[in-house]
Amino acid sequence: MQRPQKSLLIAAMGILLAATWWGCSTDVDLTAEYQSIPVVYGLLEMEADTQWVRINRTWLGDGNQIEAAAIRDSSEYPVDAISVFMEELQPSADGEITGNEEVTRTWELEAIEVANKELNGIFYGPEQTLYAAATAGADALNEDFWYRLHLVLPDGEEAWSVTKPIQSNGGTFDRPPPNYNGVYRISFHSGTDFVSNVIMVWNSAPGASRYDGFMRVNFEEEYYADDALTVLDSSVSRSITISFGSESVTEEDGVQELDLAINGERFYTELASRLEVNPRVRRVLGYMQGDESEERAFDFILQVANRDLAVYLDVNEASNSIVQERPLWTNIQGGIGLWGARTTLMVSGVGYSKLSMKYLQESDLTGGLNFCSPSEASEFYCGN
Repeated sequence: MQRPQKSLLIAAMGILLAATWWGCSTDVDLTAEYQSIPVVYGLLEMEADTQWVRINRTWLGDGNQIEAAAIRDSSEYPVDAISVFMEELQPSADGEITGNEEVTRTWELEAIEVANKELNGIFYGPEQTLYAAATAGADALNEDFWYRLHLVLPDGEEAWSVTKPIQSNGGTFDRPPPNYNGVYRISFHSGTDFVSNVIMVWNSAPGASRYDGFMRVNFEEEYYADDALTVLDSSVSRSITISFGSESVTEEDGVQELDLAINGERFYTELASRLEVNPRVRRVLGYMQGDESEERAFDFILQVANRDLAVYLDVNEASNSIVQERPLWTNIQGGIGLWGARTTLMVSGVGYSKLSMKYLQESDLTGGLNFCSPSEASEFYCGN
């Protein structure tokens, strides 16, 4: 939404400069023949019971545009002025879209006001209007079909886009194993050096184009009234997420083995840089489940994007180039934005090795963070 506004304002400034240079009249109507353009952002999630779409519009007007951005009506259509539909399309025999697909089901999206918009920008908030369709039970989506988002705008114009969902929950994990007999343990330190490759391995799913890998570190932060850690004031569950990077699929409609890895040192440096050293704070790494004697501390997560979302992410992610202006990419016909699909693949409750905890507790890098184990069977137990 900001990019169209910026481009229009820059174009207007260019007209004024040209008029001055050539000695022509500077009587320019900046708001003449301007047409509002829908700005769409929606992601299909096969497992979700509700699909959400955000629909805004561009605007141009007289006066201070920063002040206009803070007015809700500037960038939102009146709720009763547009109609939003999601249409299920029967694909051709080869699974592709030809343009003559049968519409097998239609959802009319309902306008719902929510109050979850961040307030650190120039736009209004925290309220915003989102459009939702229920997709649970008999209304659940079909991974073998395509889905078209269809907008009917106030002037009778239409905007639409078709995207393909990701099949079979995004793929299958091989490492860490999802069904390990007991607690699978990750090693970050060998006792003499950092483990060079803490690795994630998985097989892709049809429809998936990009995987972004993360490891979530779960711990309990305990706050004490004394340096001896004997009088507990309060505690809170926390987590830190560490990125493994991203991997693209070259065989989009087939199964392909992929992997991502980080050096074990990264685990310790992330904790050291993101947590405060405080003698009255103790951190319990992981949790106990049932009658197990081993800790579960990590979740390995893959955020999976289909082709449309993957292209959008590639175009918009940070660049080291001196050229900061990015091309505007959209798959919305009659508008701008994105209609794509995503899902999440995860293995939760992964443990850690004894030597990993030993370095965490005793090294100069992380020793001051006061990490310990929740397991009474561990020599690094918090009660010792």
